[in-house]
Amino acid sequence: MSKTLSREAALAAVYAERYLLSLVYLGYAGYEFHKLWLIWLGVPSSAGAAAVGTASHVIALMLNFFVGALLLLGRRATVPPQQSKDIFIPLATSFFNLTYNAAPWLPSPMLKSFCSPAWQTPLTATGLFLGLAGPAVATWAVLYLGRSFGVFVVVRKVILDGPYQWVRHPIYLGYICMLAGLVLVNFSAAYFILVPIHIGLLLYRAHLEEVRLSEHSVEYQKYMKRTGFIFPKLRRPDLD
Repeated sequence: MSKTLSREAALAAVYAERYLLSLVYLGYAGYEFHKLWLIWLGVPSSAGAAAVGTASHVIALMLNFFVGALLLLGRRATVPPQQSKDIFIPLATSFFNLTYNAAPWLPSPMLKSFCSPAWQTPLTATGLFLGLAGPAVATWAVLYLGRSFGVFVVVRKVILDGPYQWVRHPIYLGYICMLAGLVLVNFSAAYFILVPIHIGLLLYRAHLEEVRLSEHSVEYQKYMKRTGFIFPKLRRPDLD
């Protein structure tokens, strides 16, 4: 069972999210800007590769900057984190992407692509498209969420505009698109293992958030009935 947090621990988590995690994400944004600077200073091997790399880093820079800024300026939570899993699951989810940096250290057979040469180009192209579209969707959702954005599982104002009209977790929809692109580009055992774990954490974090929100908001309970969890519903129920 997850440990129930004391009032002091919950308050400490709220301040850590605002003043520490915000700096982490702003640091990520600075790192992406550094990568862009190196691309602009260097001599790329091809115009296409430079364009894809630039677009990828620009989107990552924007996403991390907006996340950091919104954490720093975020609206105060109506209900702070209630249990330890409301903190540690979001942290594990947010920083799981660091594990991909360790992928090159895995045994070489796990990094070998299963893709045949004939399929390599179309899969890579599709993966690159998803790798750009996913962060773009996530950035769009973050902008609509505005000051209601947060990393830890808390209760804030429910947002029903923009992409939230159709899905309850469009940020995670963007992340899943990006991760699917990562699998298609690499198509190896390492990513077939790492990516499902990452997606599982994303979905569990989303579930925890829905439990908290539905406990404190009748509006959110109604909202859940007419919208999709991660993907839009093919047919929205008539609740009038």
